[in-house]
Amino acid sequence: MSELIHVAAAAIFNESGELLLALRDKKQHQGGLWEFPGGKVEAGENVQGALARELSEELGIEIDLSATTSLIQVPYHYPDKSVLLDVFRVNRFCGEAYGREGQPLKWVNLTDLNNYQFPAANKPIVNALLLPSMIAITPELSLDSYTGFVRSALSQGAQAVMLRAKQLPELDQLKLYSLLLKEFPGQFLIWNGSVESANDAEISAIHLSSARLMQLQHRNAFEGRWLGASCHNEEQLRHAERVGVDYITLSPVQHTLSHPDASPLGWGQFADWVSDCALPAYALGGVASDDLERSINAGGQGIAAIRSFC
Repeated sequence: MSELIHVAAAAIFNESGELLLALRDKKQHQGGLWEFPGGKVEAGENVQGALARELSEELGIEIDLSATTSLIQVPYHYPDKSVLLDVFRVNRFCGEAYGREGQPLKWVNLTDLNNYQFPAANKPIVNALLLPSMIAITPELSLDSYTGFVRSALSQGAQAVMLRAKQLPELDQLKLYSLLLKEFPGQFLIWNGSVESANDAEISAIHLSSARLMQLQHRNAFEGRWLGASCHNEEQLRHAERVGVDYITLSPVQHTLSHPDASPLGWGQFADWVSDCALPAYALGGVASDDLERSINAGGQGIAAIRSFC
């Protein structure tokens, strides 16, 4: 395997909430595609120092490191080279960004991000920018209680809700999911179910159990936009990467009432697995909204929880 090239990159936001993209020169590796500004970490540099230097050299801006947070770390292997992308979210900077090396720049809305072509290694970055930081998962409820749970979870700060209702027949789950979509238009609602049924129902966001994940061989088997999966060990995590799901949950991070005999990963193991994973990863199991910052500091996308939103 070729030597790993360590790259510091930035998702830079202006005061209007727009994101800065740069167009790669056609003569470069992956030329003609859009990218997140940044560059190689030189020997002896720390990552944030390299990021500040590269953005000054490339864009003529000085970033505020106190308003710079880790977004995702992406190890990626191309046929001709391997890269480790250390990506940060930059929310404050001084100066007006311009292409000091002649590269075209563009400020874009996050909602338009899917309209741009990126190098393959950038797909997890795009997903990390578009995915929420907190997902509420429904517990087993009576059929008439799900609407109230979703409303309560959203009011408590959840930006997405996963319908997990395995006690119901699948047809009833799909009817309930359709009802929730109508009740909460524009909200990010995920169905925990099968690829085949999701495709038949034209569902755009699903989450697979670890068993269903291990049966999946290709990402394009699912026709919708968002495909997540549950992982409990490294074998499942690696399979999720090979298949190319959009995000994973790692669990249990801590002891849970629902699975009292399961050995928790702990935050140290969670951080270790996430650091070597090219997918946005949520901490799940014994976590609450108070653990959001801890998950992000460990390299996670955020948290997914059940009891925290009950």
